[in-house]
Amino acid sequence: MARQSVRRRESIAAQVPIELYEHARHRLLANEPMIGQTVPGGSAAQALTAEEIDALESVGLSTTAWTNNANQDPLMHSIADYMALIETSLTTAQAANYLKVDVSRIRQRLRERSLFGIEYDGERRLPRFQFERKQVLPGLREVIGALPEQLNPLDVAEWFLSPNPDLELAEQDSPLSPRDWLLHGEPVTAVVALARAFE
Repeated sequence: MARQSVRRRESIAAQVPIELYEHARHRLLANEPMIGQTVPGGSAAQALTAEEIDALESVGLSTTAWTNNANQDPLMHSIADYMALIETSLTTAQAANYLKVDVSRIRQRLRERSLFGIEYDGERRLPRFQFERKQVLPGLREVIGALPEQLNPLDVAEWFLSPNPDLELAEQDSPLSPRDWLLHGEPVTAVVALARAFE
């Protein structure tokens, strides 16, 4: 089963232009939005699992063939972003080690939706955007609890990392992302309201 999963990932990786993946991975590690394009395109979905195809289709992607350059293929952008999101996320054991807690505590928090996890290859992966300096973002429990449960992981990551015009501070030239707003110690209620309104 594990070998099959590795072969599937290698098959997908062989079809995705490396610069798209590296760009998304670099931005995720820096807690910046991936800027992936989620509009119809591409044929690489044949190498994905049914769950992965459902996740891509839930954001309006198609599995019809793309006839232009692969670097411009919106599906390739989304696949590269998804691969980078999984690759840069922590396993439950890594998250437990990072937070200096038992793995059972991480699993409990995933069940109660006070941490965000992605089901992948039979395990949960925890995107890095929810952590900072060996701690969970302040207010994360309330924000995750307010987000609709069935959201696509790419949408959740992009929402947390992208500047939001509703999150402005007088001393800042540009709006903050929900992640940065929480890190600045601003009211959690503002982000919770945005999470409830997420479509």
